[in-house]
Order: sequence, then structure tokens, then C-alpha cells
Amino acid sequence: MPALRTPAVLVGLLLSLLLTAPAAPAALAGPATPVPPTPPPSPDPATDRAGEAGSLVARIASARAALDALTEDLGERQELANRALADDTAARQRADEARRAAEESRRGADAAVAAAERARADVDAWITAWFQQADVLGPLSVLSGAAGPDDVAARAHLREVVTADQREALERAELARIEAANADSRARAAREEADTAAARAAEARAAADAELARVRTDTDAQSARLRELGAERDAAEARLAELEAADPALAAQRERAEAFDEAASAREAARDERIRLAATTPDAAEDPLAAAGVDTTGMSDEVRTVLERALSQLGVVYAWGGGDAEGPTLGIRDGGVADSFGDFAKTGFDCSGLMIYAFAAAGKDLPHYSGYQAEAGPRVPLAERRPGDLLFWAEDDGAGAVHHVALYLGRVNGEDQMVEAPESGKTVRITSLRLDDEIVPTVTRLL
Repeated sequence: MPALRTPAVLVGLLLSLLLTAPAAPAALAGPATPVPPTPPPSPDPATDRAGEAGSLVARIASARAALDALTEDLGERQELANRALADDTAARQRADEARRAAEESRRGADAAVAAAERARADVDAWITAWFQQADVLGPLSVLSGAAGPDDVAARAHLREVVTADQREALERAELARIEAANADSRARAAREEADTAAARAAEARAAADAELARVRTDTDAQSARLRELGAERDAAEARLAELEAADPALAAQRERAEAFDEAASAREAARDERIRLAATTPDAAEDPLAAAGVDTTGMSDEVRTVLERALSQLGVVYAWGGGDAEGPTLGIRDGGVADSFGDFAKTGFDCSGLMIYAFAAAGKDLPHYSGYQAEAGPRVPLAERRPGDLLFWAEDDGAGAVHHVALYLGRVNGEDQMVEAPESGKTVRITSLRLDDEIVPTVTRLL
């Protein structure tokens, strides 16, 4: 009923007013006291550490990428120095060959002169004998002193024989004189060619020295940047270590990532060692190409031999300037990146040195510069690559100077793979084919 419900409503309204009304009349209360804003919740230290750790990881990755790019750039310059050294080696070989040819030609000329002198001596002897026996072999003596017709015929025959011998001696002498003159001319030309080759060898040596000097200059100019990047990386890694020390969760996360990487590296190392042993152990139970997962269907024996020879060097250290047809050799000084890694004191391969060793098994003699190796055989489109082909990387999006070479293994578990000697500080390895901007759009097929 409404009359019964009114008190309840009033009571409720009163209570509402009492609860919401101010404690004193508005006229006596004065201005209302402002209510301070609610402070934001305190930041979670763990969240802050995780955010900073993520930023540090990004900085470390960026510094490492920049270091790798700078090192790669200097490595490209090293390979150009390799070209200069290869030119120097080839020029010196040509100079030595020309010198030997000149010496042989001079010996031939001297022999020809001696033969001409002997022929001339024979002619002189015949002339002397002719005058001494003119009373016997002269035309009148043949008739006047003859005892009869038979004696005349015998004397005439003797005169003909002597005359023929004299003519032959004269012809020999003339031919010997001509040959001596020609031999002397050839010897002079060979000497000039040897002198020219020697001059070119000196120019090639100067160019090689200049290229090495440029590498050293570039390294000096960029060493400050290398140190700066290294310091940035080290500082970020040190700060990350501090955060991990304060947060077990971050440390555990990094440990899991490192354990994952170490396990992957261990698996690759075990695989490479298995392949290497299979390639180097006589009568090995396991085929090295099968161990590497390489499909050998239709593969020639030459290609198989080259691939196995390259795989036999897995794990061998990179050494700039190292490697020849016999195997790994001591690296050389470049005054820059290679020296900073101590390549001159290591026995190993650089990228083109590994190819020299691999293809020597098939009787191929390659120069020690990747750019010249690219020209050592027919070019085939990259899309038509097959195991045993040489892969190249070059400046200017693959159109400039070649600075790296690798050996294509084929498709392994659905992925293109290759074997290479990558750069200072690393070892000969199997890795995925890098189809980046610098890969040359053709391969070189030697087999």
C-alpha cells in the first residue's frame, strides 16, 4: 500500500542525504578542499629489467651486425689484394718462363753459330784440297794423265764426286750461316720479351704492394670505428650481465638460449667431424657425401672427388692467403683484419685457396683469386646450378669486383648448401647458400 510505503522511502532518502550532505552548512564551510590525485601504481622492477634487457639485446645485435659488415667490407678489400698478389705471381711466372726461353734461344743461337763455323771450315778445307790436287782433278789432267779409257772414266767420276761434295759443303755452310742469323734474331727477340716480362712483373709487384698498402690504410681509417662498435657491444653486454645477475628469470632465459645455440653448434660440429673423417679415412665405412646428405645421382667421379676433397677440410681454420694444391698453408700478412686475427701465424685456407685445393684433385690449376676463378670456365645461370659449380659474390649487387667464392654442394634436406672458407676468425664449414644482393647471377662450371 502507498501509505505504508512512504515512511520507508523517506527514511531511505534521509539516509541518502545524511550520507551525501556536508558536515556543516555550505555557507560556513568556505571553499572545498581539493582532493589529491591518486598516484600511479609503482613500476614493476621485473618489467623494467625485461624491457631494458630487450633494448640491450637489440643494441648488442646491432653492434655485432655493424662489426660483421665492417669486417666483411675489409675482407672484400683483402680479396682485391689477393687479385694483385695473383697478378704478381702470374707475372713472375711469365717472366721466369720468358727468361728460360731466352736462355734456351741463346744457347741455340750459339750452337748455330758454331755449326756455321764448322761448315765454313769444311769449305775452306775443300778449297785448300782442290788447289793442292788441281793437277790431278783438273779437266786436262783427267785426259792427259789417263792410261786408257777406263782410267779416264774413273778420273771423271772422281772429279764429279769431289765437285758434288764441294757443292754440298758450300750449301751446308750457307744454310748454317742463315740458321745462325735466324737463331741470333730469335735469341734477341726472346731476350726483349724476357725484359718486357720482367718489367711487367716489377709493375705487378708494385701494384700488389700498393694494394696491400691500401688495405692497411683502409684498416687504419676504420679501426677507430671498429673499436667504437666493440666498446658499444661490450658495454651493452656488461649491462645485460648486471640485469641478469639481479633477475634470475632473465638469466635463466639467456641460459636456455645459449644452451640451444650450443646444442646446435655441437650437432653441426659432430656432423662436420663425421663427414671429415669419412672423407679422409681410407676405406671409410661411411660415404662422406652421403654423410653430408648430398644427392649423388648422376654425379661424375670428378665432381665427387672435388666435393670430397673440399669436405675433407671441414674445421680447418681460415688464413688469408692460405691454401694451395697440396693443402692448407701458412697465411700471409695484410697489415689489417687478417693480421688482427693472426692469420699470418695460422695454417689454413682462404676462400680461393680452398677451391685451388679441391679442384686440384680433378687436375684443375686455379689462380689464387676468386675473380680469376670466376673466369676459369664456362658461365651458367645461377638458376641452373648443380653440385661442383663455383658460386661467387661481388660488389655492386653482384656486378662488380668478385670478393668471395664457395663450392655448391646441392640440395640437402630441401635446402641449398655450400662449403666455404668464410673469413678470418672462422673455419671451413658447410652452410646454407646465401642468395643475397651480392651473389653473382652465374656460376662457373669447371667439370
